[in-house]
Amino acid sequence: MKWLKRGAIALGAFGLLAWSGASVYLYLKQGSVIYLPTRDFAKTPQDLGLKFENLRLTVPRANGVAEKIHAWWLPAQGAANPPNGLSVLFLHGNARNMGAVTNNEKIAVLARAGFNVLTLDYRGYGQSDGDAPYEAALYEDTQAAFEEFKRRAPDATRRVLHGHSMGGAVAIDLASKQPGQFSATFIEATFSSMLDMSAINPVYRLLPIDALLTERFDSSRKIAALKMPVLFIHGTADRQIPPAMSKQLYALAPEPKSLIYVEGATHSNLHTFNQYGEAYRLLLGMAKP
Repeated sequence: MKWLKRGAIALGAFGLLAWSGASVYLYLKQGSVIYLPTRDFAKTPQDLGLKFENLRLTVPRANGVAEKIHAWWLPAQGAANPPNGLSVLFLHGNARNMGAVTNNEKIAVLARAGFNVLTLDYRGYGQSDGDAPYEAALYEDTQAAFEEFKRRAPDATRRVLHGHSMGGAVAIDLASKQPGQFSATFIEATFSSMLDMSAINPVYRLLPIDALLTERFDSSRKIAALKMPVLFIHGTADRQIPPAMSKQLYALAPEPKSLIYVEGATHSNLHTFNQYGEAYRLLLGMAKP
């Protein structure tokens, strides 16, 4: 019996040690789990036959150091789609960079539909300065891009904010802080919060994630502060972010709002479905006074 008791104590101590070690590791390494940047571009807008301008935007950090982020400006183009005078600030997700194939395809769809487009790479992504991205830095980078966006698109009633995946969370943060600065917000395949995302993985449920998580991206808490029309779009076959999270955000968002599920669409291919353009037309209709 003594040996059994000692064995149980040893096993419990080992379990506690493993649990503590996993918690410390996750706390220190959560950035490498959440952010998956790459430096090389798979494509640029030029590869898709689009005109664009390279920008280097200065971002003042809280520590007093100024960094440069890389951005692209695409004027509206395409003879079949004359410019409609609208401009989109497009925010990409956590993986790769703005030169990823799907990100290029998304901004190409917008530019060819008659929108001017500004997109950027956050700190540590693509050709932007810095190494390790973090939530506050993404908000600072987006604010710097927004200042440039305002300069190029001075009429707030002609500005649209668009975020995909993690970029949706960044867009919601910006929109909640900038009432009256956009005519509408387009939220594509995003999550309700990083805490909710952690609950998807059974392993993380064993850890005190709420106490450990510093990169929170809590859109559920921020979405009620939006003062503009918002449209949520999500693919029913999205295996990365549960479609129900868009429904959760939709329920918390103020009117006017809309939610569209695209049958069979995955996390990154919504732009290849007809409902994408239809969703934009619906959103712009909601934005009209």
